Amino acid sequence: MIFFEAILFIWQLPQNLLGIVLCLVERARKRQRFGISYYEAKKPGPFMKYCAISLGSFIIADAAVVDKVSLMHESGHQRQSLVLGPLYLLVVGLPSVTGNLMDRLLHKKWSGERREKWYHALPWEKSADRLGGIEA
Repeated sequence: MIFFEAILFIWQLPQNLLGIVLCLVERARKRQRFGISYYEAKKPGPFMKYCAISLGSFIIADAAVVDKVSLMHESGHQRQSLVLGPLYLLVVGLPSVTGNLMDRLLHKKWSGERREKWYHALPWEKSADRLGGIEA
């Protein structure tokens, strides 16, 4: 089992390294809620305010936004990472961050519900919802 976990860690190495660095920067501590292990930033720093991110074996979330649905969504991104390995950051990570930034910059006047609907309609986000077990 340890051998298999080591192989998976190496398969997802770029995002795992980023996850480790982000956990250190955000002083995130390991937690478990709703049966999902994740790292929680109680006093988020510059990157994690009001958001959550999945990087390889790591789900890192602002304590203010941790709920079952967000953790299920991020666990869906973890599954994408397992399949895509080193391609995850290009295929899912970059588009996801770009979509998030576009939403924050261009949709400021939209309602929270409309913004959420737009963001989760993006193909990589819709896939993460499905893989995380979130009903459409």
